[in-house]
Amino acid sequence: MISDPRYRQFGEAMSLRRQQLGMTQAELAARVGLSRASIANIEAGRQSVLLHHACDVASALKLRAVTDLLPTATALSLEDQALELSDDVSPAAKAQISGMIAAAMAVARPRQ
Repeated sequence: MISDPRYRQFGEAMSLRRQQLGMTQAELAARVGLSRASIANIEAGRQSVLLHHACDVASALKLRAVTDLLPTATALSLEDQALELSDDVSPAAKAQISGMIAAAMAVARPRQ
């Protein structure tokens, strides 16, 4: 599996949009010239995406631009980002800060 969370998020956005359009993985694969297995792997975040394929996917999914499938900075989950606080901060305060950040990110996360 690819460790960069952006691939998983790209795949999730791709899958959501494909389902919104009532399109199967096989239909999308045929439109972009990839195998159904590749589409499944991309949606699961197990396969990286070449730029020309990403553009083709965006077009097939009737999006304005490929950037509509790209994660925003706030879309990264707290687990995907290192939270470094001073050693002067107590464990209870760190937990409270982490909870507040997670809640704020959940509210700020845009959905397509």
